[in-house]
Amino acid sequence: MKAAPPDPPEILHRVRQQLILAQVRIMELEDARDETGARLADSTQLLTSAQTLADQKLDEAAHTEKNRADLLAQFEHLRHVQHVTHQALESTRTRLATAEQALVLAKQLTAGLADQLRQLQDTLHQLEAERAGANATIAARQQRIAQLDVELRALKSSRSWRWTAWLRSLERTFGGKQS
Repeated sequence: MKAAPPDPPEILHRVRQQLILAQVRIMELEDARDETGARLADSTQLLTSAQTLADQKLDEAAHTEKNRADLLAQFEHLRHVQHVTHQALESTRTRLATAEQALVLAKQLTAGLADQLRQLQDTLHQLEAERAGANATIAARQQRIAQLDVELRALKSSRSWRWTAWLRSLERTFGGKQS
């Protein structure tokens, strides 16, 4: 069964009410749209600012990463330089220790050579004293030789030497050798 159709004035009144409600709803939606548009503009501006800020931060992050990579490379280089410096230092310390040992040996050798020099100087003084004595002996002997030469010349220039020359000659010829 069918329900009875409502009165036309009542339908009209309902339609008018719904139309008024629909217009109110449209006005509310327009207000909401206007608010949403302003919010959307603000949100768009915020999103644009956020995107710009994000781009800046990405650029900063890339720059920071590049700086980090550069610093890491510098760190590795400095570590290598430290290693090389450490090796050079150890090498220098080794050479220094060797040089110090050589210096100690050189000092010992110098001390030994100084002792030998003193001994040689003492020997030299003794030899100089002996040479002075030998020179005195040589001078005395040369003087004696000169004196004997003078006597020999005097002897050979004497009359008796000249008169006995024929005897000496016979002796040389006939045998100054005795058996």
